[in-house]
Amino acid sequence: MANSVPPKILTGTIGELIVQLRLLEFGVQASPPSKDTGNDLIAIKGRCIKLIQVKTNTSRNNKKRIYDILARVILKYSEDGRISFDATQVFFTFSSDIIAKPLTNELINQIWT
Repeated sequence: MANSVPPKILTGTIGELIVQLRLLEFGVQASPPSKDTGNDLIAIKGRCIKLIQVKTNTSRNNKKRIYDILARVILKYSEDGRISFDATQVFFTFSSDIIAKPLTNELINQIWT
């Protein structure tokens, strides 16, 4: 019998996987680093690399970490309590910005050029 996954870790992992999938839709490869240094994902497109911190749901307590992008995942649930992946939203905030931006093809081109 496997160990159960605590709800907070489960939510965070789902958020990271959603960001990976959404980035892949735009041709960006992303994966977690081999050691936990505060960056959740390292994303690559062409020769451009970005460090991504992922926060899922309503967490706003961001530790001072070094990252290029903060990906905020807003999970949406269906009536039966399952995650509705189509309705889930991903927003990016850059370390130099305050305003979160929805993930679009135009935004991807701005980031990875």
